[in-house]
Amino acid sequence: MRSSILILSLTLLSACDRSGAYLVPQPTEGLEPVLELGDLPVLTEAEWDDASSRHEIITYADIGAPEPGDQSGATYTFRGTGDKVCIVVDPESVFWNSSVATNNPSETYSYHDNYLDDGDLDLKAGFSATYTGSPGIELGDFYGQYTDSLGNTVELVYNLCENVDYYGDSPAYAGKANAEYCEIDTEGREGIEYTVLLKTFSLPIDDSILSFATAVYDGGCRNIDECTLRYESRDVWVDGETINATVRDGFAELEQAYCDNDMYNFCVANPDLCGDPPL
Repeated sequence: MRSSILILSLTLLSACDRSGAYLVPQPTEGLEPVLELGDLPVLTEAEWDDASSRHEIITYADIGAPEPGDQSGATYTFRGTGDKVCIVVDPESVFWNSSVATNNPSETYSYHDNYLDDGDLDLKAGFSATYTGSPGIELGDFYGQYTDSLGNTVELVYNLCENVDYYGDSPAYAGKANAEYCEIDTEGREGIEYTVLLKTFSLPIDDSILSFATAVYDGGCRNIDECTLRYESRDVWVDGETINATVRDGFAELEQAYCDNDMYNFCVANPDLCGDPPL
């Protein structure tokens, strides 16, 4: 019945409005589309490996929607430790592909994901001296130009964030709502400032606000997935000049069910937090 209603609603919607404007996030009042989070501490291996308290020391933030045609995102800096460091970001919320065998109600992922609350951030990082943006004002990138003796202009890539995919190709970026990370070797560069760029690829359609969690830790990347950084999906509202944010109702339970591979039972009990049920 719910699927039939959805199909009818989409049919009526497409008959009235074919512009797709409802899929475009609207500028968010009271939230900045370009954030500067300042200088973040590099967490020690012990701090990072303590999963029970990790969420208390990582950084949470919220990005508003920009004016049409503008780019949104966030930046922050950290200092090299002389060791390999890992940069990780997890945008809201969680994402899963529906099982093909939807006629089998025991299929863990037979319920559809609610894609309206999902966002995506692409991760880059490099020396602060090579970042071309103005933190908190305008996003940049890690590119430069060199003109050789013949007058040819050559583009230089200063991005040190090696996001490698399954096939070994780089760069590779995670999809909607998926954690993204990269490793940088800071040997011989202790104390040198690095800039991290989190560039918005897409914002959630439901509220045009992208919540996320991010951290930098020592010792190199290991064992990172959707369950590594918790509680990144938040309800954000504006009260005068004060922005308040709390974990979105039901998200902690949804995330736990996802990490436990128990989405079917969770969605049966909490249909409002999932997408369409199996046919």
